[in-house]
Amino acid sequence: SAADAEGGKPLTAVQEVLACLREVKDPGLGADIVACGFVRDIKADRITGKISLSLEVASFEERVQAELAKISWVKSTNVEVRSSKAASGKQQGFNRPMPRMPPALDKVKSIIAVSSCKGGVGKSTVSVNLAYALRNKGAKVGIFDCDVYGPSLPVMVRFQEETPQMEMYEDDQKQKHIKPVVHPESGIKLLSFGYAGKAAVMRGSMVTGLIAQLMTQCEWGELDYLVLDMPPGTGDIHLTLAQVCQITAAVIVTTPQKLSVIDVERGISMFSQLEVPSVAVVQNMSYLAMPNGERQYVFGRTEAGRAIADTFGIEQVVELPLEPALAAAGDSGKPIGNSGDSVVAQEMDRLADAVIAEVAKIHENKKRPTLTWDSDRKVLRLRQGNGEEFGLDPQELRLRDKGAGGVTPAPPDVYPAEIRDMGNYAVVIRWSDGVVQVAPHRQLIEGDEKGPMPRVSLVESK
Repeated sequence: SAADAEGGKPLTAVQEVLACLREVKDPGLGADIVACGFVRDIKADRITGKISLSLEVASFEERVQAELAKISWVKSTNVEVRSSKAASGKQQGFNRPMPRMPPALDKVKSIIAVSSCKGGVGKSTVSVNLAYALRNKGAKVGIFDCDVYGPSLPVMVRFQEETPQMEMYEDDQKQKHIKPVVHPESGIKLLSFGYAGKAAVMRGSMVTGLIAQLMTQCEWGELDYLVLDMPPGTGDIHLTLAQVCQITAAVIVTTPQKLSVIDVERGISMFSQLEVPSVAVVQNMSYLAMPNGERQYVFGRTEAGRAIADTFGIEQVVELPLEPALAAAGDSGKPIGNSGDSVVAQEMDRLADAVIAEVAKIHENKKRPTLTWDSDRKVLRLRQGNGEEFGLDPQELRLRDKGAGGVTPAPPDVYPAEIRDMGNYAVVIRWSDGVVQVAPHRQLIEGDEKGPMPRVSLVESK
């Protein structure tokens, strides 16, 4: 019979099944399917020899069956696959079904990813100060520093005494757990590889596995918001986090420079493909406040953040100035958050309010406009939240595209091959000629700088 390797304590049938399934690894995440939350509802009986369970990802079914067959007392197995096997094709990274929230995150109400996709724009500064602003509004908050190679959290949040380290332990069922570091003054829960007391010298696959384990094994407890300080880029770690947990929303950080904007646009598109709505844009280092009250735009007055927001239909835009006090707060490990009367504090307070409001809309699933294609009439049908419905000419909408589609002549018979939501304020249209267009709801309903959007009547003519 199976026994605990440490003390000879017999394992229950379910514990034995769990131990067996931990041998099945996700090569993309570098973690086992139990840690990733892909296995649910296990029932096992040694007397009858029956095992039943639910599997979130179809691509693991064959390996799961093979591992279960190795258990000596098994006579029959029933593996219920919740996802379609079609999702395990070449683009598995994007199309893999979203697993349920891992048990460690069951009491976390909202997960906010703060991302820039470009290094050096102040993303960690925004992450930490946003977390403290949310905490100052009465929320229970945690911060996960997802950058293994260059962790920032131990520097940006200091302790009066020696910096503590993460604690790890195993429970009676041989499940591993991580206790986060708790900041005594604020009560914010902190998790970072910087609290492990060692440097990260590892390859990419090991890093993604580490991130998955940190995220799913940490005892987050009850939180209103878990803020993810994402590493730069649009790589494996971003996909890993989107696969092992349900990210509620993303906050995008940029600077006025055009190079930063290009990378940020890729990041927003990535989150859109992962069905994570981007709810706010933060343009950091926007200007330098002069003693006489004037603003000096050191990097030029590009209004890059607002341009991004307009392009992707994001209504919340925050501009942070170049503020020595903000940099000093980060270096000293005492975040400002929204405390005080400075412009930075006021803008962080506005960002916190925006995140709270946008996340509430997501959870309430407020009725958004829906856009569909009427193949009989050859028109797009837009139904608003109040039930009002009208038509849009596909050629006219295509001409309003602010991207490549606006300057690329559309075929006379162009039609939308795919339409999907992009956050709270826009839809993405993939036209039949391959052009992809982002259409903000405001543009569809009210129009844009070219004028009101012409409407097509849907009333049947007699």
